[in-house]
Amino acid sequence: MKPVFFNNLEFKEIVQKVKELVQESENLPDEGVRDYVTSLLKYFDLLHREPLARILEKVEAENPELSETLKQDYTIHTLVELYDFHKSEVKDTE
Repeated sequence: MKPVFFNNLEFKEIVQKVKELVQESENLPDEGVRDYVTSLLKYFDLLHREPLARILEKVEAENPELSETLKQDYTIHTLVELYDFHKSEVKDTE
């Protein structure tokens, strides 16, 4: 599968659309569907949060210069912010 790359504007639009969809899901009329979507989003978050924390931890520990370079990339910086990761919050998991 060929990787997909978005420019910063396209990525901003994706982030905005996700935010809109999450807000819409909070107002779904069916409580069961609303709870299902909330649970799905929670586990989707957890599925990505743990490996992302480990990746950031490894990069910061083994190549702090790369860590700083990555933070200059808009999409990477946005992802790190979305998961509320800051250098001091990434802990050793081993």
